Amino acid sequence: MKVRTIQRGILLFWALYFLLVWITNLCDALKELGWLGKDWRYVSGNYALIVEVTAGKVGGPAWLAPVLFAGVLLWEAAAGVMFIRAAAVFRSMTQPGRQTVHAAFAAALGLWAAFILADEFFIDYRFETTHRSLLTLQLLSLLAMHLLRDDASG
Repeated sequence: MKVRTIQRGILLFWALYFLLVWITNLCDALKELGWLGKDWRYVSGNYALIVEVTAGKVGGPAWLAPVLFAGVLLWEAAAGVMFIRAAAVFRSMTQPGRQTVHAAFAAALGLWAAFILADEFFIDYRFETTHRSLLTLQLLSLLAMHLLRDDASG
């Protein structure tokens, strides 16, 4: 198996991850809007969590949760599309197309960083370990992309 296949697999994994997260969050939003039935079960539950966190200790305004959730949906969609594009154009980390890889990772790392900052701002640490773990996994994936090298044996 060529190293390039492993690297492309890393990119496709993150593309699929963001796609699945986006779909469950989108279904959550559609259910909240009444566009999906009350017994629709394929939802993340993240909208209710954002409502709870923003209204918690800090007591944010009611409009904040839907705005933040919409922003997360857009950010996840962008990261997913960027990983799909990176996987599609990827040849190696020494080719000019590596900028698309870096852009996808930058978008995703930015999302986890934003979540960690939100955990701190809203003084709610229930999910900070998860957010830090995802940030770490993404950094390790990016490191692997750079450390894996093609050799003559493929």
